[in-house]
Amino acid sequence: MNTSRERLLLLLCVLMGGFLLLAPQASAQTELEKAIQQYNANSIGGYLQPIADLVGANMHAGYYHSAYIPQSGFSIGIDIVAMGSLVKDEQKTYTASAPAGFTPGSFQTATIFGGKGTAVTHQTNTSLQYKGSDGIFNVSMFPMAAPQLRIGSLYGTELVVRFLATPSLGENKLPVLTFWGAGARHSISQYIPYCPVDIAASFFYSKFSFGDLITANGVAFGVQASKSIKILMLYGGLSYEKSTMDLSFKTTDPTSTPLVDVALNGANKFRGTIGVGVNFGLFKVFADANFGTVTNYSGGIGFGR
Repeated sequence: MNTSRERLLLLLCVLMGGFLLLAPQASAQTELEKAIQQYNANSIGGYLQPIADLVGANMHAGYYHSAYIPQSGFSIGIDIVAMGSLVKDEQKTYTASAPAGFTPGSFQTATIFGGKGTAVTHQTNTSLQYKGSDGIFNVSMFPMAAPQLRIGSLYGTELVVRFLATPSLGENKLPVLTFWGAGARHSISQYIPYCPVDIAASFFYSKFSFGDLITANGVAFGVQASKSIKILMLYGGLSYEKSTMDLSFKTTDPTSTPLVDVALNGANKFRGTIGVGVNFGLFKVFADANFGTVTNYSGGIGFGR
């Protein structure tokens, strides 16, 4: 093993060890958890559906920045990837139903990405009000990030693993976050003589959680193609994906059964990806745009092959 390879492996071990040691920490109930628990099974969907859509799209972004996979030989690399899904204006409000006796019966109020929740007044006792929860994320793009490890190659197959865990964030505004994923890519172009581009097929599984109340998971199947032009890498892909966000909590709504258990499906089913990267040998920079029901962007830096 040469000196540069030894240094690279040492860097990878240090980086991955640091991320794996960043274990979640217990904390008091956060602002997000308090907001969620005000809802029942029938009303929580409108408030949280936007985050189910955007987290689902984020989970499947940034897994690749090239379709090239060698047929054999040991290779290893690490990427630091950031991804973000655009928050549309229509995802900042939803139509909620007021409890019996409050007027109007339906009203526009904030989602988790909105502003202040709207209040409605009781028909006979005007001192009573029912108010939707305020938004938690005042953003135009919902971001996520994770390091990922790439290991290859066995018969043209590469393994990809990503993981991140954080403690409670934002002065106890957000609960513990964990995000991990794993999958594999296989070279298709190795079976096509004189293929002018590199082609690969992939499968990925991802899981995301906010505290004990929100858990999302998803799968993605796709094909990718890339073309290297000196240090420039052009790449793209098509994929089918599916994600589900599971909500399980005890509601504080006195009109509802205490335990709420709801599943929300992410909006994205298909995505097209267009990206570009610059390869400096053991260091790479890349960025791409992903188009589907949710518009998503990802990019980052890579070390290794």
